[in-house]
Amino acid sequence: MPLDFPAPPPLGLYVHLPWCVRKCPYCDFNSHPLGDHDPPEQAYVSALLAEAAARAAQVAGRPVCSVFIGGGTPSLFSPAAIARLLDGLAEHFMLAPGAEITLEANPGTLDAARLSGFRGAGINRLSLGVQSFNDRCLRAIGRIHDVQQALDAVRAARRAGFDNLNLDLMFGLPGQDLQEAEEDLATAIALAPEHLSWYQLTIEPGTTFAVRPPILPDEALCWAMFAQGRSRLAAAGYTQYEVSAYARPGYRCQHNE
Repeated sequence: MPLDFPAPPPLGLYVHLPWCVRKCPYCDFNSHPLGDHDPPEQAYVSALLAEAAARAAQVAGRPVCSVFIGGGTPSLFSPAAIARLLDGLAEHFMLAPGAEITLEANPGTLDAARLSGFRGAGINRLSLGVQSFNDRCLRAIGRIHDVQQALDAVRAARRAGFDNLNLDLMFGLPGQDLQEAEEDLATAIALAPEHLSWYQLTIEPGTTFAVRPPILPDEALCWAMFAQGRSRLAAAGYTQYEVSAYARPGYRCQHNE
């Protein structure tokens, strides 16, 4: 009797592109500011694909159901570099049909042509690091974009063909009150993203904010923001499936599962 072995479990790939324009004061990720310089995208993609080739045999036969390109600010890389990266990964790994391929993007680095290029390269899920729809709050946390750029990026992403969109949004920001937190979430919901990552700002060791702490809302106010926001998200049809992850039906992030 032939042995009946179970199918190998699926695999998720995380690809880190560590450069950004300017490091945010709350950020404790592996990220390196470039200022006005361009990232060394060709050399870095070559290094990533060399590593992929070296590791492919370890996961042979396991279908890849998700690729998540995070950072840093991956949207600093050109669409051509992202296309080369994805084509190379497809050569070394078995991408499942309909695999979720996410790119993190900063609204301050996007325009219509770039978004169309990313979509054409094979990105089918875009995660926009909006963080707030309040210009004062954005300045307080050191973001390089403003509210108008965030709104423009969402609309341009839709025009480029992205039908799976996540917005990153924070609460508990310096000087933020309950009404401002509510307005942020209301604006996000009105834009109808398929997914929202909504989380409280925390001060991490080694960050600029850890050295020079801002004045943040107290614990009671942050709890009120969270309780009010969670109710509003539920009423808008978003289901919470992780601490900070909210999705419309059928749009849970596969990479989180």
